Amino acid sequence: MMLQYHHFAQLDSTNAYLQRKQTEADIRNWVVSADEQTAGKGMGNNGWESEVEKNLTFSMAVDMGFLPAAQQFLLSEAVPLGIIEILDDILPSEKLSIKWPNDIFYENRKLAGILINSTIKDNMMDVSIIGIGMNVNQIQFKDWPTHPISLKQITGKTYNLEPLLKQTAISVALQVERLKTDPLIIEQDYLKRLFRYQTWADYEVNGKIQQLFMTGIDPFGRLLLIDEAKKTYCFDIKEIKFTL
Repeated sequence: MMLQYHHFAQLDSTNAYLQRKQTEADIRNWVVSADEQTAGKGMGNNGWESEVEKNLTFSMAVDMGFLPAAQQFLLSEAVPLGIIEILDDILPSEKLSIKWPNDIFYENRKLAGILINSTIKDNMMDVSIIGIGMNVNQIQFKDWPTHPISLKQITGKTYNLEPLLKQTAISVALQVERLKTDPLIIEQDYLKRLFRYQTWADYEVNGKIQQLFMTGIDPFGRLLLIDEAKKTYCFDIKEIKFTL
């Protein structure tokens, strides 16, 4: 696969840029990056803090026409696996995990985030735009609830962004390709790296703290947990908060 790289000094959002270009061009395999995003977004329209030229802020468009729409959460499993594969070569892998649905955590702190916008044709996926933000060389952050952390804060090193971007984009693209042949292995690999999988922890549900045990993910990507009475809970995005 040949990825096409497009870099800008400034964009409102690399994800929004690709969504606009989708109406006038074939954007499949495009990778769009920016030194600065003036309106970068996280999941659920949360803001994304990033100093100019300090971090990776890019989006890539992938052809998902092979995947039934009912299985689209598989993409949210493949993408973080591609990112964490690159980070495993930089940081201790045992301290890296995927916080449901697709944030990358170092211990209990957010290192990278993912935002996916997909189009669907009939009952199949079409083109998916994957927005990726990775904290790399920034050393000061606001006090977000996810307690952001960067590679430089962890290792003390400064990283060249361009090769790191290309390595990450290629790794993500390869994991997406694996969905064509190894979707069950992708699911298994995702669970192996899932933050708090098969452990007890505190969560906020309807404004109250509950101790729950994470048992896995359902076919639609919803989080499955049980309480001490063995009652099963199924949560979608925004229905549960991790206490960190």
